Amino acid sequence: MAVSIKQPTTQAVDIPYFDPSSGPYLGRLMNTNKKEKLYIPLKVGEANHIFMLGRTGYGKTSTMKALAEALWEYYHNQGKDVMIIIFERKYDYSKYQRLKQFWRKRIEELGKEEAERRHQFLAQYFKLQEQHPQLKHMLGFPGDFAMGLPNYILMDTLVSIKPYPVNIFTWHGLKPRSYPVRRIVFRPTRNIYAIKLDNGPKTEVVEGKIHLKDISFEMLAKKFDIPKGTAYGRILRKYWKVYKIHDPDRILHLAKTQEPVRESTLESLQSILEEIKADPLYLKGNLTKTGQEHKPFTEYLTTDKINVIDFSDNSDLDLEEQRLIVYLLWKKLKVIAGKRRVDIWIFFDEIQDLIGTAGEASRHNLAWLAMEELYRKGRSLSVNVVAGTQYLYKLPMSLIMGATHIAVIGALASPKDLDILRVAIMDGDKLNIPIEHDSFEEFVKRRKKKGRGWFSFDREFTVKMYFRPNQSF
Repeated sequence: MAVSIKQPTTQAVDIPYFDPSSGPYLGRLMNTNKKEKLYIPLKVGEANHIFMLGRTGYGKTSTMKALAEALWEYYHNQGKDVMIIIFERKYDYSKYQRLKQFWRKRIEELGKEEAERRHQFLAQYFKLQEQHPQLKHMLGFPGDFAMGLPNYILMDTLVSIKPYPVNIFTWHGLKPRSYPVRRIVFRPTRNIYAIKLDNGPKTEVVEGKIHLKDISFEMLAKKFDIPKGTAYGRILRKYWKVYKIHDPDRILHLAKTQEPVRESTLESLQSILEEIKADPLYLKGNLTKTGQEHKPFTEYLTTDKINVIDFSDNSDLDLEEQRLIVYLLWKKLKVIAGKRRVDIWIFFDEIQDLIGTAGEASRHNLAWLAMEELYRKGRSLSVNVVAGTQYLYKLPMSLIMGATHIAVIGALASPKDLDILRVAIMDGDKLNIPIEHDSFEEFVKRRKKKGRGWFSFDREFTVKMYFRPNQSF
């Protein structure tokens, strides 16, 4: 992409969108000679919810990751704590292949010793993999938010070649870097150390668990296929739902001593309770096999690292369990925000997967209940939501109209979304955002549009811009 490489002059600016002290760096203006740098003005005492819209392939997830990086840097440069929580939906084998190809190319160009000196994180990443051949079949699946590794690959992306080559990082005043990450996985589907290796040296991986008391009987019955109308099902429901007893051993003891039932009923009840006890997701007892203390996943949340809630295939979770985790997280965040007075940012990539469509969002959807409260109480608690999706028209309008800022990355997927934007944004009638159709021509154009788009500040002032690149992998 050919752009002006002249840096804007440094001067006092009254407009917050151009003021570095007002908030994190977002990117640069597109349709001006100076390509001025833009910043998101963070408002104290108000919600700063951001909605990001973009079709697959245009860099929506990368832009969300770049925003998380910008927030981390902004708060730490200000000497403030911030809690960043990211819900990751998938891992990406193709990313690993591109990284491997880049590393081989660097070794060929520079020699192994010089390549290792210049790219120490990358050298360590592949060296650790070589040292653990027994994990080879489990490796090669970094997450969409593999922020423990620097994004060296983008160093080859040039924005200008005259009068001298300038890569995309240099143009934005950035460089590849990694961030400290705590990744929480649930019922891990592969070795936890393999997950750590895949996501970079600065990544810590912990196994998340849920208290049995937080599991409703309805969810339990669905998960373990407990038929309605059975004698052992009625007994379990009575103790679990009515008497609020969630200890499998205690329930079995009470059933044996207080329930006048047949031996076969007790055997069926015991079988179900043993399955519940064996499930690694549920928190039971005080110590793990390694001697580490058991604690619920919410106790791992920290301001010292970026928190990634791993909903990719690294975790064996069904949709109801994912929604429960979102709800339990929000309950914990209300306590943290009230006691510690720390700003909290929650990132939801592909938000529609969790809350469902407008017709599916209801009081029975725990993720939607949490999202409603997040939007209502975010202002008073300094809890902010960054939500990404491909389609607007399928989502509840309250989610869209409750956003403070709206971003469009690349192109829209539906003309219905443009109609919604023209209602949601005050200067929306002036928007001329392309709508991609499934054609080969659009596929070819996608690369050029990647990382470009529109940002509507306060849903009032919309600019066309180059979004900052993601510094981490």
